[in-house]
Amino acid sequence: MTEPSPMPGEEPEAPAPGSFSSFWRLLAYVRPYVGLMLVAILAALVYSGARTGRAVLVQPLFDDVILPQVSAGSAPALGDWFSSALGREDTSSPDTATPAQTATQGGGAVVSEVKRSLPRILLAALLILTLLPISHFFQVYLAETVLGRVLVDVQRDLCAKLLRLPLRFHHGVSRGDTLSRVMNDAQRAQQSLDLLFSDVVQSVLALGVGVATLLYLSWPLTLTLVVVAPPIAGAIAIFGRRIRKSARRRQQSQADVTGRLLQILAGIKVIKAFQAEAGEERAFDEHNLRFYRRNLKVVKNRALSRATVEAITNAAGIGVLLLGVAVVAGQLFGLTVGSLMAFIVVMQTTYRPMKEITKGWTKLQEAMPSAERFFLLLDTEGEPADAPDAVDLPALREGLKLSNITFSYGRESVLKGLSLDVNQGEVVAIVGPTGSGKTTVADLILRFYDPDQGSIEVDGVDLRNVTRSSWRSHCAVVSQESFLFTGSIRENIRYARPEATEAEVIQAARAAHVEEFVRELPDGYDTEVGDAGVRLSGGQRQRITIARAILCDPAVLIFDEATSSLDAKSERYVQDAIQALLGGRTVFIIAHRLSTIRHADKILVLDGGKVADLGRHEELMARGGLYRELMALQPNPE
Repeated sequence: MTEPSPMPGEEPEAPAPGSFSSFWRLLAYVRPYVGLMLVAILAALVYSGARTGRAVLVQPLFDDVILPQVSAGSAPALGDWFSSALGREDTSSPDTATPAQTATQGGGAVVSEVKRSLPRILLAALLILTLLPISHFFQVYLAETVLGRVLVDVQRDLCAKLLRLPLRFHHGVSRGDTLSRVMNDAQRAQQSLDLLFSDVVQSVLALGVGVATLLYLSWPLTLTLVVVAPPIAGAIAIFGRRIRKSARRRQQSQADVTGRLLQILAGIKVIKAFQAEAGEERAFDEHNLRFYRRNLKVVKNRALSRATVEAITNAAGIGVLLLGVAVVAGQLFGLTVGSLMAFIVVMQTTYRPMKEITKGWTKLQEAMPSAERFFLLLDTEGEPADAPDAVDLPALREGLKLSNITFSYGRESVLKGLSLDVNQGEVVAIVGPTGSGKTTVADLILRFYDPDQGSIEVDGVDLRNVTRSSWRSHCAVVSQESFLFTGSIRENIRYARPEATEAEVIQAARAAHVEEFVRELPDGYDTEVGDAGVRLSGGQRQRITIARAILCDPAVLIFDEATSSLDAKSERYVQDAIQALLGGRTVFIIAHRLSTIRHADKILVLDGGKVADLGRHEELMARGGLYRELMALQPNPE
């Protein structure tokens, strides 16, 4: 058996230093766009070659233009060349020739050679100036196109995974940690690819072109630069490990900050009611400062890495310059002044890619913990797959049978040996003290969980042998929270059946008494409900959720304390809406207000996860026991 993946929210075990398994997995997201990325890399190669070529032009400019004229004592030929190119003739009289003109005539051979070299140099410069912006545009645009799409794909997979994870996962993990993985970690990991293809790849190509050019200009000077490679590699490796360790702790702190902020937004009404703003501000500030301090450790190691590499490369540059002057002075290895000048310029041009590689490497190390965190989420085991021989349930004909059900959430058992027979079309109420397992029964019926022991049978078939999709297509639930999605009233009702016609939506709304308050709204069914339905009252939200259930036309309907938080008037509307749903359906009603379930066909009384009693209202009242005690606690007991 494989070890289960750590649950998000837990600190993942640190992988071995230098492990890049998460990064290789991340690279797989680039595979569908490899063609575009190869074009971007080719453009980066052209851009790097053009930048280096621009520096190499220093050599012919010195050796073929400037130095020959200086050694011949002639005037600069650049103005002469432009004059002849523009068709201008020298009109000065030989008798009135200036000393400069005489010198120029004496260096005629040199001037002629310069005039032949200069056009070639200018043409090469024009080609380079044309290639630089074009290649840079395609490299940046194509790379950003691919990497933007990669982020979309990563977040799509994370969202799809969250939607398919079992309810047990969502109940055991903080929303802040999950949100941080989907948004912060995914984006930071995607940025590592951006660094790789936008900075590191381009810098490696530029470094390769630069080193090849340096070898061409002077292989002895180039070989002297090799001595700096080991200390640079060592510095990058040492600080890279430190950055990775610090970044892992920083990402966990960022998840804590996100979680605290979500908690504040969700509980803003309670916070204001208890005047707890100052306390929440202090608590958020503590989380934020912890994140700041941990981020500062990442920044410190990143800065130390770059400073160390820069010190080594600067020292190497000065050493090569002094050595080059000595080589030119000694006329060794055929090194000319122009070659030395070009070598220095190319070395400076190559120095920038070296810095970019160092920066990119430290950023990659910094991003690896983010990739590890969201891959942990992707690797979390989802809902168990349907059994190989699972069947689709066409309709509910006979009913449900719960046999000796035992269930726990990983600790103490919540249900202990529960059994219940429910015929098709019956209304079953489930009552009991808080924590007795009422909602757990509903979750098991909906197959959000499977029982640890025992079975739930539908028309004689174990629910575990029925496909989840077919079973849940026959079910609907109306819960206490009355959750609505951001959008219009019409869109929230139609959520159950997106293909429903307008007439079916209106019919469901009338049955749930939604139309009674919609008529008073300026925008009618197009009224926006706000975030989680905050623009509507609790009763209005609940009636919309019932309309949604009516539109679904379920065979099994579960009301999980659907009226517990409503006032008397809203409860009456909701009860009328519930009555519109009862005919011919198998209904489970979980209720605290026992007056609403007097007419149920069966009332299941739970106590401590066990069946305390079962029967109709009159039978249970006659027998006494827990049910009558609960009825006595109601505002209007019988």
